[in-house]
Amino acid sequence: MNSMTKLKVWYGELRTSRGNSIVIHDQALPEATPGRIYLYNSNRHAIIEYVKDIVESNLYDLDDTSLKQAQKNYAAAWKDARIEFLNVQKDHLELTEEVASMPEKAVASPKKTIEEDFVEDEESDEVDYEQDEWNNDGYEE
Repeated sequence: MNSMTKLKVWYGELRTSRGNSIVIHDQALPEATPGRIYLYNSNRHAIIEYVKDIVESNLYDLDDTSLKQAQKNYAAAWKDARIEFLNVQKDHLELTEEVASMPEKAVASPKKTIEEDFVEDEESDEVDYEQDEWNNDGYEE
């Protein structure tokens, strides 16, 4: 078990069959989708959304020496990834609010599909005489 929920910023180790990596959890980040959690993954140099039930059993606290080394090695990269992540989240939030505030008339209505257009043409018995008629004017043998 780990002490992730007790600390504002928690450094730990994620142990998987693919290998181990240092991860960082920051309680100040926006909440992830229900049932998920955001962790900075030092191997991927990014904040990743994980399924909480799966990942929690694979998270382990670092000993004091490893913690100090992880803070020294990953604090700057973590902060850069955090800034980028928050900017993306902010842009996404602004876009979501913009779409939500759009009037219903601004949403495009679906266009007819080719099949619908073809069915309408088949149902019509009228002959279109205004089509260009083929002629052989100017054709020489």
